[in-house]
Amino acid sequence: MEKVIGIDLGGTSIYGGVLNKDGEILKRGERTMANAKGQGDVLNKIGDLIEELMEDDILGIGIGSPGFIDSNEGKVLGIGGNIQGWAGTDIRGQLSKRFSNYPIFVENDANIAALCEKWIGAAKDFGSFLMITLGTGVGGAIYTEKEGILTGYKYQGAELGHAILYPKGNQCNCGQKGCAERYVSGRAIERIYAERTGEEKKGKDIFKDSINDKICKDLVEEFAEDMGIYLVSLKNIFDPQGVVIGGGVINSRKYWWDKMIYYYKKHSNDPNAMKIVPAAYLNDSGMIGAGKVVFDKIKSKGL
Repeated sequence: MEKVIGIDLGGTSIYGGVLNKDGEILKRGERTMANAKGQGDVLNKIGDLIEELMEDDILGIGIGSPGFIDSNEGKVLGIGGNIQGWAGTDIRGQLSKRFSNYPIFVENDANIAALCEKWIGAAKDFGSFLMITLGTGVGGAIYTEKEGILTGYKYQGAELGHAILYPKGNQCNCGQKGCAERYVSGRAIERIYAERTGEEKKGKDIFKDSINDKICKDLVEEFAEDMGIYLVSLKNIFDPQGVVIGGGVINSRKYWWDKMIYYYKKHSNDPNAMKIVPAAYLNDSGMIGAGKVVFDKIKSKGL
């Protein structure tokens, strides 16, 4: 049986799996990023997870990473997402020293999530769609049947988390101010809560406590309206058939999804023109999409 390894690198965890050609996860593993210190430490964690997953008949390794990714070279460009010191990392070059017998492919993490959802998930029937991943930050991907995944002139296409939501707003790690991910990501929710209360609380608990706690309720209401307005802008710019929303924050959607849809319809001039659906594979989408990249690249390159 032909198999591949798919790795999804996130700000808090690294997920990995062995996959077959149907997208089924045959084996899985995970590493925490809680104590990761610098480029070398993160690469070692990825390498150790690959070692744990390695078995016979592995064709190659796919890795989804945050940041601006040069998928041809397998490198992180000037912005490395929410991983400290990740910009400039030669992911393929470094890991190829350890796994020299296997082709390694690297792609942006939101792009691979979109590939998963198009392959076997919520976007199977969409001819064009946007993927938004709400996690530590906000990732984005744009897909059309004609062009496939949009990478952009300098591999910066579909960085939807860095669309300006609030002009002259909060400083973002990318160097801009007012980026969407400073308001509608998991880390943003935690940061805003801390600013208002002087206390720290996990994002999932903020959503859960929004039922009875006024501060949490107000914050989640703002989050939902920001998301609704954000979606209106994306619809008007790209006019996709649908939007698929995934990432860790989607696990708390029962507290904000209906509110988001309400605000989207309230602010939109044509609310029925675009479908908005939750991702089907959530935390598994990254590793599945990374595996899909391997199958596709090996086929196209004749490896």
